[in-house]
Amino acid sequence: MEKQEVFGFIITAVSDINFMLLMIIIILVAACFFGRYVDISRKMIIATIGILVLQIVFMFGGDFLLLKLNPELYHTMENLDASQAVPLQDEGYEGYAAFVSIFQTVLNISVFVYAFVFYLVCYKEKKFLRALESTIVLLLLSQYEGMIIQFFLLYIKGGDPDYLRSLYATVGGPDVMWFNSMYTVLSITTNIILFLIVYFGYYKKKKVYVVRVRDRVLFVVWLVAFYIIPSIPMGVYELDLRYKVISAIFAFLIPVLGILAPVLIVMNAADKSLKEKNEYQETYLNAELEYIERYKNAQTETRAFRHDIINNLSLTSMMLEEGKVEDANQHLKELLGNVRALSPSIITGDEMLDCIVAMKADKMKELDISFTTDGVVDGGLHMKPMDICSIFANALDNAIEAARKVEKEPWVDLKIKRTEKFFVLKVSNAAEGKVDVEKLFMSNGYTSKSDKEHHGFGLRNIRQAVEEYDGLVKADSDEGTFGLSIMIPRNAS
Repeated sequence: MEKQEVFGFIITAVSDINFMLLMIIIILVAACFFGRYVDISRKMIIATIGILVLQIVFMFGGDFLLLKLNPELYHTMENLDASQAVPLQDEGYEGYAAFVSIFQTVLNISVFVYAFVFYLVCYKEKKFLRALESTIVLLLLSQYEGMIIQFFLLYIKGGDPDYLRSLYATVGGPDVMWFNSMYTVLSITTNIILFLIVYFGYYKKKKVYVVRVRDRVLFVVWLVAFYIIPSIPMGVYELDLRYKVISAIFAFLIPVLGILAPVLIVMNAADKSLKEKNEYQETYLNAELEYIERYKNAQTETRAFRHDIINNLSLTSMMLEEGKVEDANQHLKELLGNVRALSPSIITGDEMLDCIVAMKADKMKELDISFTTDGVVDGGLHMKPMDICSIFANALDNAIEAARKVEKEPWVDLKIKRTEKFFVLKVSNAAEGKVDVEKLFMSNGYTSKSDKEHHGFGLRNIRQAVEEYDGLVKADSDEGTFGLSIMIPRNAS
């Protein structure tokens, strides 16, 4: 029994690692394709080892329990030869079959309870709902994948349903060892490929977006179809040559259509969504950069005017010396008007932030929204211009959108404060009522606008950009007001 025990331990260990991979894949998919807010850390990866520990406890506990309940049956099973196949329906083994069935059920329940607790810790928002959602998906995905691989192996063996039934009712033997080995190898290979695709192709590159509801429905329909179709031949008992040919075709079509195609569908839908989002963001940023270019041109004119100020003052002095007081006064009035027109109305301490705030201030003036600002960023924010644009253009746009819905006295306010370690920039605005902050920060993107596919990414972009600099984003709301606090480390780089 030693070889069979070693084989059993290896298969069990690899199966547990495979399940751990599935748990992580669910988290990655939730983050990359459904926009869930998770932080995948080393501790999270280590926590999946609890599945392996749980399996070991159950294995030794099961052996101990069987030894106590039926020592004779325990020693009989221990002394079986590795190549000996024992049908569990034979006399004397019915009790073992019942024991294994109950033991496996309890183990499966415990494993999924552990997965639920694992997901409960991983998610940052709506923990219970997200954990329940992920555990259900984990259950369905593991069963779906297992069924696809089982039928693939079954059809390779000729497609006789009795073959699979006999395997489940047998302990030991070369057929069981072959089937378990192939099943484990195919399963873990599939999950490793899935993990590599999602982690390095999407999560590592920070490709985070939400797959459209239509594509989700199509994907679910696909999964259901390929959960049912392979089961149909199981009801056929008399196999002829045509069915054997169909079985051979199924052997190759099922893994391709049942595993590869759904992955391609999701990747295509995700890439399309990302392309649309990038096109929108590119249009938006081009408009922002166009304004900034105009602003810089205005600054160039200001510098040119300052260069000529000495000549203008000299001319005024000459007029006064010649007694042309009225001409000198008129010239001074024109000069002061030009100075006021060219002087920057917004000074925050950061050139890029000045451009963005000035642009949004002009927009608010057009919309009759009162805008006030106070405080400066000493020495600038030390952030990439694109990140400053992504954070504060989105924050001010959200504030403007909310304030313009307020009928009486709409307003937006920007306050800049400094602590020992952070610059705190708080964008406040008038609101129609108290804002549901939790809903606002739901990771799948929330917006009151009809254009949800584009504008729903605003707060996500703010949070992601701020977290790149180890900053924090917080929100607070009272009746009629909303505030978004953006905390950037003073040494951000």
